[in-house]
Amino acid sequence: MTTSTMEQTAKSYFLHLLSSAIWGRPLKASDFEGIDKSVWNEIAAMAYQQSVSALVADKALSLPAESLPPNDITVRFIAVMEQTKQTNLKMIRLLKELQEEYLREGFPFLLLKGLANDVNYPEPLLRNPGDIDLLLYVKGDYERANEWLTQKGVEIKPGGAVHNQYKRNGISVENHSNSTYFSNWRYNRMFKPLEEAVLTKGEFAAVELDKELSIPVLPVTFNAFFLFQHLFIHFVNFGVGLRQVCDWVLFLHKHRKEIDGDEFKSLAKRFALLYPMQLFARIAVDHLGAPEFIFPFPMISNNRHADKVMHDIIENGNFGFHKPGKKRPKEKMAGMWFSYVGTLKRSIKFGSISPQHCAILPFTRIIYRLKKEF
Repeated sequence: MTTSTMEQTAKSYFLHLLSSAIWGRPLKASDFEGIDKSVWNEIAAMAYQQSVSALVADKALSLPAESLPPNDITVRFIAVMEQTKQTNLKMIRLLKELQEEYLREGFPFLLLKGLANDVNYPEPLLRNPGDIDLLLYVKGDYERANEWLTQKGVEIKPGGAVHNQYKRNGISVENHSNSTYFSNWRYNRMFKPLEEAVLTKGEFAAVELDKELSIPVLPVTFNAFFLFQHLFIHFVNFGVGLRQVCDWVLFLHKHRKEIDGDEFKSLAKRFALLYPMQLFARIAVDHLGAPEFIFPFPMISNNRHADKVMHDIIENGNFGFHKPGKKRPKEKMAGMWFSYVGTLKRSIKFGSISPQHCAILPFTRIIYRLKKEF
């Protein structure tokens, strides 16, 4: 088996395992009999690169003995499942502490993405964890919370356009002043009053992370839009893995009866995200087994853009961390130039998919860097 053939074979098995995991579908054992160890190794590598290792591991280990991976890979799968579960439980315990502390100090918050998405999976503790993202939605609380944390001796670091971050118990916590941002300033100006109106209205949803922990989150329709917008801005800038796609798709599936389709489509069109959504929906249907009826907008047929996006996801992995070829140089100026060239190439590559969000990228990167430096 050539390397190319092996990778294609592994990709097919990997997607089969992942789609079965996120929809809770049983596997047909005969489909996995006699898989070569090199293929299993490639499946494990793809799962890691896409940040879905525990999901794939759990589904692979549901196979009967004759179809299981080789012993050493089985042991690795068991380890990653246990590690993922324990990390999620640790994060839930920390979130409970944070909720008590923040509310005691008068800082109510919404939980953004991350742990809030776990509950949409058949096995919530197997979703690969990231950061704890908290939106301090009351005006002035973001600044006051920074002062409070600083006075407590917490080292706060800038984390991006709309948040900062700090570590606690080895876990990254991000305080957000806004839920998200756009690279295109026009859409940022449009989004801020919309977000403010949603937050002022205060009709939040909630997720139950355990019997003692209920956390407020964004309203359902707005959240469905936010999850895709957040996914897409990462895709445009660096790339995303299938974990982010699964998060969005499973949210739509769970809340399909609660989402206001007209409002959702209006938001998608207003912010030039309908076509990108249709591309990712096509990918989810064709490669992850998602049912078409969960998407609150018209579907499109597969096309070269969908193929290009899927190829980029598989090749570059989670947040583009596994992009093949040269890595970013450690020297500061060389590293900045390397990143800028990557942005320029990505802008050109996906310009026809979303000119409103891609074409402006090289300019916004320069301006952001100048502001940061001066």
